[in-house]
Amino acid sequence: MFGQNFRGLAWSSLDDGLFLVGNGGRVLKVQDGKPVSIHSGTSHNLRAVAVNASDGAAIIVGNAGTALLVDQNENVSNIALPTFENLRAVAWHREKSMALLAGNNGALFEYSHDGVKTIDAGRANLRDISWRPKSDIAFITSNCFAEEFIPSSNLFQYNSETNSATSINEGRVDLLGVDWKQNGELAVVVGYDVVWHNGFIGTFDGRSVSPVEFESKNVYPVAVAWKPSAGIAAIATATSRAGIGKGTIYFWNEGSLNPVFADSEFYFSDVAWSQHGELLAAVASTETRTFNS
Repeated sequence: MFGQNFRGLAWSSLDDGLFLVGNGGRVLKVQDGKPVSIHSGTSHNLRAVAVNASDGAAIIVGNAGTALLVDQNENVSNIALPTFENLRAVAWHREKSMALLAGNNGALFEYSHDGVKTIDAGRANLRDISWRPKSDIAFITSNCFAEEFIPSSNLFQYNSETNSATSINEGRVDLLGVDWKQNGELAVVVGYDVVWHNGFIGTFDGRSVSPVEFESKNVYPVAVAWKPSAGIAAIATATSRAGIGKGTIYFWNEGSLNPVFADSEFYFSDVAWSQHGELLAAVASTETRTFNS
């Protein structure tokens, strides 16, 4: 649609626009169906964006330690981080002006108006973040190996009061996405089994991960988003290579998993509900792959 491969998206705080970020430092804000380009000041590939519900500020992260702050007037400034690792995920605290940024090789940072704090989170590639509602706890998904044959936790818990990340789950599944239901009772985690190369969907109650039946060889769930005020989670899939499956959007309602859209040429990288839950947006391209570095 816009002639560019995009990787991440997020709704504005008023649901009146949609941020899209992607390759070559591209940033768009789409309002009333019209895309407006925002000059990012970088040519690095951008991977994820999150919007602060209280003031509308957006944080964008990407390759080579890139982190950008976009204010309500769409002015862009750099967030200086002590890393050149590729950053993959960012999430604002649901009630505070504080965000968590994560990426490869255990890169994990807390950002607030007081500055940036570096958090020790091991050495594996961190893939997604979700803050548990009404808490100061965030959950971070990860690859299950830090390096070849070096096991890692695939799910971490971050406590903003102690500025510490702790391991809470291990296994042979690379977990790529996580999102908490609005009532804070249940999270959905998604990824793939690194041995059998099957897609994986699981639920997490704060203590343990339980698998959801999902048999799809070489098709991997990569992103998940709960619909606000409803028991529906949207799950998006991609593949490791073209021609072996379809990019699909599923709706899961804690009982059944139903495909609502599928395409054999486009593979998804992100999905998000508007804050009022009336609209669902997903970003896909012909070049999206599960293992994009």
